[in-house]
Amino acid sequence: MNNVKDKSYFLIGKKCFFHRYCDSGFRTKWTGLWRLTRKYLEYYAIKINGEWCSPNNIQTFVEEKETAKYIYSLKDFVVEEEVFVPENEPILMIVLSVKNNSNETKDLKIEFEIAVNIRDWNEDWYERDYEITYRKNHFVVKSEKGKLAFVSSVNGNFIGYHFYKTHYPDGKLQKCFVTKNFLIEDRVNSNEEKKFSFLFACDKDEVFELEALLKNYDYLVGEKGSIYKKLLEENNFVSSVDFLNNLFRIAVLNLKKSIVDFNNQKVFVAGYPWFTQVWGRDSLLSIALNPFDEEACRSTIKLLARHQSEEGKIPNFILLDGRVDYNSSDATPLFPIALDSYLKRFGDVALVLDLKDTLYKIFEFYKRNKNEDGFVYSNKNSTWMDSLEREGYCIEVQVFWQKALEILSDLFEILEDEKSSKEAIRLAKTLKANILKRFAKGKYYFDRIGVNIETINPIFLLVFGLTDKKDLLKYIEENFETEVGLSTINKNSPHYKPSSYHSGCTWSHLLALLSSTQFRKMRVDKALENLRKIYVKTQEHALNCIPEVWDSENGSLYVDKPVGREISSFIQTWSAAAVIRAIDDMLGIEVNALKNVIKVSPKMEGEFKRVLKIGEDVVELQIAFKEAKVDVSYKSKLNKNYKIIALPEI
Repeated sequence: MNNVKDKSYFLIGKKCFFHRYCDSGFRTKWTGLWRLTRKYLEYYAIKINGEWCSPNNIQTFVEEKETAKYIYSLKDFVVEEEVFVPENEPILMIVLSVKNNSNETKDLKIEFEIAVNIRDWNEDWYERDYEITYRKNHFVVKSEKGKLAFVSSVNGNFIGYHFYKTHYPDGKLQKCFVTKNFLIEDRVNSNEEKKFSFLFACDKDEVFELEALLKNYDYLVGEKGSIYKKLLEENNFVSSVDFLNNLFRIAVLNLKKSIVDFNNQKVFVAGYPWFTQVWGRDSLLSIALNPFDEEACRSTIKLLARHQSEEGKIPNFILLDGRVDYNSSDATPLFPIALDSYLKRFGDVALVLDLKDTLYKIFEFYKRNKNEDGFVYSNKNSTWMDSLEREGYCIEVQVFWQKALEILSDLFEILEDEKSSKEAIRLAKTLKANILKRFAKGKYYFDRIGVNIETINPIFLLVFGLTDKKDLLKYIEENFETEVGLSTINKNSPHYKPSSYHSGCTWSHLLALLSSTQFRKMRVDKALENLRKIYVKTQEHALNCIPEVWDSENGSLYVDKPVGREISSFIQTWSAAAVIRAIDDMLGIEVNALKNVIKVSPKMEGEFKRVLKIGEDVVELQIAFKEAKVDVSYKSKLNKNYKIIALPEI
């Protein structure tokens, strides 16, 4: 078998996701079939003529954009198991192809063992009863949490008995409900291949509709393939650096998978498998860095605005059941930053008008909560380092507010409020001066006022352009970069723990932001090296997924979190956005859809193609940079005219 024994993968649509290992195993409490934060299917196993399809007899695993495929070699049969999650249905589909490799006709018995576990993401073992109804080709299992349906394309028999089972995937105590086994009996001629199809559905049990979906398997696969094809045509990057091309493609697909159906709204969740809530901080920073997909950006921004608190706070996270948490000190200032990024990419001024009240409440929140220096206080566990009881005047929160005030000034101009616009820019200038003065610590900056600890958070001064201090980037490179990443704590500090979630681990979005800064500072080799570190991680565990964190010394994805030692989240929305931002910063691309202006200022010699959405348009840029000369040409799908500003010269 190709080398995927310890690797896993995700199949994701807008209404559910499926996580499994490439050797066919369901090894952890996070594998199985999920609908956002609720799990439905714990595992299934397939037996052919008494022989389990398992890691012991798997020959090949193939992951494609739409499907995953296992090929098993059994005594008399070659079995191909293809699994698929449609784009717009909460279902997992399985097509089983069984070929008789013997020289004689064989009896065939296909037996499914199925374990149901309808639980929320933060549950483990629980006391919960299930009800089940069996029919000739399907069953429906119900509890107060929901229901899971199973449907087969052919009739069979349910044999044996159902029972409750306690088990320990990856050492975590779990309880599941194992149904009666589903048995299909048939005969297969020599060299004949027969196909059988099955599906599991979350909270969907109309059997005639599910049977129709089974019959339309090829159409659904083709539909998803067309969606992915169009996505990669409209979001493309080509260079002479192969790993960079692949990393860009992975980032685009990761962002696409982070867009879900959330109560009939197309919005971003923070990541997989356990950050499947709408997080204000994650979503807004992602949009600020790379406004990917106009509808998802707009819907996410509007969803967060609808749940703004009376005092003006933007939510920390929103759950599908309507529960809202507000313990975030950075989601509120990130809101106007994300809105500005969306506005410049898509030119949707109407959204600014719709969010007028939201913006004024944010402005008033700032003025009420700032101190004499313009700093806003963060409560415990309210910053992005939310596993730490980090409170006080935190540097990145002040940076976010400074940028937010600059942008609010521009937005108030759009709203024709000159008085508020001038007030906002005055406050922004004061805050900037005080950040650079009060947080200064020799060559570096304090993490918090009154706390003598050096974290990576001053990097946001560079990300948002508050300083051109020459030694700042060099200091970060010397004191935070490691062979495999970028520590969150100065690696020479006694506080540094390379495997600690927020006290030393490498976060991929921060490493990408460092790359972005290095490109802008013409440190191209260092920037490429750091993006390569991220690319390496996309191939180590969950295939083609940009992981959340890893150990800054040994590179392990198993890190120390408040809940104990646990593997990293495998897809992180802001990490994918930061990677695309870094590549665009390499090309020096800045878009202003309101003025139809595209700036291009490459930092690396070569020929490049970059395709991106600008409003309703798709623009293909052809960029050549050699010997200090930049040549840019473009094609517009809508035949629009753009002003191209190319530096150092066109």
